[in-house]
Amino acid sequence: MSGLIETFRDATVLQCGFLEKLLDLDMAAVAAFSDSMVEFLRPTPENKFVYGLAAGRSALALYSFLQLIQNHFENVFPFTLEDPLQRHYRKGKNLGIAISGSGETLSVNKYIDDIITRGGEIKLITANENGTAYKMVSEYERGSTLVIKARTKYATDKDVRSRLSPMGTEFELEVLAFLNALFVDIQSRLRGVCDSSCPEYQAMIKDFEENARLISQMDQMNPGHLDYWFTRLLPRSGRYIIGGVGRSGLVARAFEMRFTHLNKISYWERDFNTPSFQIGDVYIPITGIGNTYEALEGTMTALRKGADVMPITANPSSRQVAVLESNGRKKDIAIIPVKPVYSELFSGDTSSTTWLMSDYTKFRYPIFEINASIFTNSVVAVGAEFLGIMEEGMKRMHV
Repeated sequence: MSGLIETFRDATVLQCGFLEKLLDLDMAAVAAFSDSMVEFLRPTPENKFVYGLAAGRSALALYSFLQLIQNHFENVFPFTLEDPLQRHYRKGKNLGIAISGSGETLSVNKYIDDIITRGGEIKLITANENGTAYKMVSEYERGSTLVIKARTKYATDKDVRSRLSPMGTEFELEVLAFLNALFVDIQSRLRGVCDSSCPEYQAMIKDFEENARLISQMDQMNPGHLDYWFTRLLPRSGRYIIGGVGRSGLVARAFEMRFTHLNKISYWERDFNTPSFQIGDVYIPITGIGNTYEALEGTMTALRKGADVMPITANPSSRQVAVLESNGRKKDIAIIPVKPVYSELFSGDTSSTTWLMSDYTKFRYPIFEINASIFTNSVVAVGAEFLGIMEEGMKRMHV
């Protein structure tokens, strides 16, 4: 499967290039976007509401940002498309943030229209200046837009990205990294440090990229391991059950979607219709620290039922790793590398009995989650090649 290792490496390098593109954005536009967020997030005694308007993987990228807002601002409450806008609308205390690569997602555009009808403020991030969403928001007096040029699932070009980055991964990854880096700039401006060149934003994007480039070196760090991991993961007829909580859970849900695109039977661990484990299934918990209670419980249950467990983690000294090692399955673990400066953050075997977040988990930036997103995206590219599935076939499986 040496060709698959090359595909994995090329897909990872391509995604690092996606992150690098975020440094080429017009910094004046980034600063303006940040400033407008500051105006809304500035502390006030009244409760305020942020509506995340997105669907699919774009929604998961946005929800990571909403979690940061919720963790840092006590009186700002995020809502999603699952919460009807009319239920929470308070005139003058609402902000809608819409994410739509194509600008043609009907459910997103419907909620954009709801906010516009009620006179609320709306911000849109899109890849398509000709899309319906862009037209709606750009023509609205309380609307603002930011364009991140990227190839979405509606693109028709048949270049190498169809193979290495199928189904519009570029836009979702760029939005995830952009919003998390933007949050650093927002915090800086709230402290009164305002710089039109957005140095905090640029430094965070560079940090994300430097971390991500380590993923392309995984095979050199541990020769033969990725090859083994792929042969264990891909050629199976059993079900794929993907788990994770918090921001790792958002990565897990995006990864689970991709197995559907690969024509596999897959479930997110916490869905109501997720079946119990059985022989032939594989459980893939995604957990940066590797000591998450739910991931450990899921691992023990899966092993007891005879299913395989293939964790994705950044912590080689975690309880998750110890459990797999004690069962003779150390090679089934994928350790995502991070820069040495972050290694200590992802070490140790401290465990909790709940997924309620510590202050550390609440306020750290998603170094692992972005790396895990890139790793899983590259695994999907490998899976498509291994299974002989073209992007056009994946589109037909897309909801």
